[in-house]
Amino acid sequence: MSNLDAVNALITAINFDRFAEIEARHAPDVLFTSFRGPILHDSVAVADWQRQFQRDYADCNYSQLEYVEQDDVVCVRATIEAKGYDWRALTQRVVEVLRLEDEAIVERRLYGMLRDVELDKPATAAMNNALGFKGGSVAATRAAVEGFYGNLAANRRDEAREFLHDKVALIDSVYGITAGPESVLDLISARPKPAFGIWRVTRSFCSPRDAAVELAIDPNRPRLLDWVRIVDGKIAVIEAYWMLREIGVDPFVDRAHDRHVRQVILPI
Repeated sequence: MSNLDAVNALITAINFDRFAEIEARHAPDVLFTSFRGPILHDSVAVADWQRQFQRDYADCNYSQLEYVEQDDVVCVRATIEAKGYDWRALTQRVVEVLRLEDEAIVERRLYGMLRDVELDKPATAAMNNALGFKGGSVAATRAAVEGFYGNLAANRRDEAREFLHDKVALIDSVYGITAGPESVLDLISARPKPAFGIWRVTRSFCSPRDAAVELAIDPNRPRLLDWVRIVDGKIAVIEAYWMLREIGVDPFVDRAHDRHVRQVILPI
């Protein structure tokens, strides 16, 4: 049984500021981890968090939805359209990972990019190529993901490169945007490494054309999700979504400012 209807109902409730419904769609003991923090453990706290989030993101709207569903988990890649403290329009790319039981959300993780990401020409071309690809299978997606990340974890660079498309692009709002297999591998290897522990794939979810790959150092502290797009059995685009607070990036852009109060200007 698909959980897409339950997930879309939550997104609709978020878009229309229905906080009581948002609370009701989460299990009482839900575990919620977000790029803004903190980690929450009950549905009442989640509703309060969402209320604060939508004060900072006025007129919040989830758009450009894409899904990967596997077993009891639904991953949603979306673009949040909202208005900041000065009422200027902003966009922020996010991925929601939701695990459901009996249509109630029991686990939720919200990863994000920095706001207002703009793609250069090579990244735009790679994205358009991936979005236009109509083929694919779950088996091919899983083979590409497991081959690439398995070889990457084992420091087998040449073998990992074999799973990348010739015009692959990496879109990482924190560490950079680049295109080409060598440049993508260079950027991944240039990311800061932990003093203790190693990166590992903690979960992966696959569809015929896309995969959501979660990576962490401590499995109990989600850190990175790669939204991977496949073309002809090879990785064409990797979009990096971070738990921004977890990696030391301040996600509270608006907190240094009070929201400007809208005023009616009357004619003299």
